[in-house]
Amino acid sequence: MEGALKASVILATYEWPEALDMVFAGLATQSEKNFEVCLADDGSGVATRRVVEKWRGALPIRHFRQDHKGFRKSRILNAAIRASRGATLIFLDGDCVPHREFVEQH
Repeated sequence: MEGALKASVILATYEWPEALDMVFAGLATQSEKNFEVCLADDGSGVATRRVVEKWRGALPIRHFRQDHKGFRKSRILNAAIRASRGATLIFLDGDCVPHREFVEQH
């Protein structure tokens, strides 16, 4: 599979754009670059969308969002998983900043 993505980082978030910004900063410095970010958003607002747009040029972000109707994290995670294209799925919460070799070590 020449040119295939090595990994999909399935990143869960909900209404903490400041933390998400730091997670994206960590993902932007990864030693392994052949991955996508599938953002599983459980109904965040405009501030989260601004953070996503800020990082779109630096990271291959695919934003999967659902309206917030209570805690439905698993539902949006499943949507991101179904749409992922990487050979490996790496799960990350929106408040966990990855170290530089996080993707490579998976």
